[in-house]
Amino acid sequence: MRGFLRSAGFSVLAFLLGQAGHAQETAAEPDNNRGVWSLTSENDLFGGTDRNYTNGIRIERVSPANKVFPVLDWAADRLPILDLDRRDLRQGLALSHAIFTPSDITTQIPDPDDRPYAGWLYFSGTVVASDDHVQDVLQVNLGVVGPSALGEFVQDEWHALIDEEQPKGWDYQLRDEPGIEIIAQRMALFDGPELPLGLKTDFGFYGGGALGNVRTYAGTGLVGRIGWDLGSDFGPPRIRPALSGAGTFSPGQELGAYLFAGLDGRFVLRDMFLDGNAFRDSPRVADRNKLVGDLQAGVAVHVQNVQLAFTYVHRTEEFQRQAGPQRFGAVSVSVAY
Repeated sequence: MRGFLRSAGFSVLAFLLGQAGHAQETAAEPDNNRGVWSLTSENDLFGGTDRNYTNGIRIERVSPANKVFPVLDWAADRLPILDLDRRDLRQGLALSHAIFTPSDITTQIPDPDDRPYAGWLYFSGTVVASDDHVQDVLQVNLGVVGPSALGEFVQDEWHALIDEEQPKGWDYQLRDEPGIEIIAQRMALFDGPELPLGLKTDFGFYGGGALGNVRTYAGTGLVGRIGWDLGSDFGPPRIRPALSGAGTFSPGQELGAYLFAGLDGRFVLRDMFLDGNAFRDSPRVADRNKLVGDLQAGVAVHVQNVQLAFTYVHRTEEFQRQAGPQRFGAVSVSVAY
């Protein structure tokens, strides 16, 4: 059955890619006057595990170009790194939820050397400034970590839905604490060689980091893409930390698709989901790794104004006693309207 589904999936993808290769190159330029709604779901079910970063979900709305709150326009105009004469300005609002668990969720008293249970519920405000090749992102996340984040409720309901064993150690989760993250990132894309069938390539580099009591880190990475209508975005939406775009999507052709792969490395000074609460005594690990890397690969396909993307992520161990690397998948649906 798995072989049949895999073959069917490759056949559908090949058909879509073939059709994209024959799409009209005379299609209109990307319509920056459209906003974007996106829904992103990340889960380690795709990696065959149920541990560490086990689930994340995010719903976001990004505004059309230059349709932002006046205060953001005023502030961006005074940032020396932004040239608004050549960059479009957008704003995004999002609601996100993430769940973290130890390796063994069947015991009532979790292993004190393993990652603690934690939920993270937060709102995001994002400012995005971009032109054809450069995208700057400033994102502020505000929310709560702890029982009020409803991590136990969400995981219990999900496991009941898929008929899996209920986790038993949520009584030992991180305590309630307000959380804040300020994330900044710049990504620059460069055109690569054009190939037969209208295929285009590009590659990009990014640098950035986060500051806050939830996470503090500095990161950099690179990504390469091959396909059609690469100018429609800077990569599919993801839940940070991640090598990704910022939820923008402006299709220039009715049908487009691309494959992508990338590497991301972070130097982590703080991670509440491993280091524990900042202001209260709580479970924590004693051997967190300061260097963490992600290897990712995936595909994005859009038909008219709807994009569907899948990303597979291999994340190195975040602490020394971790039972192997983390593997999870991310599925996103974006609609330009």
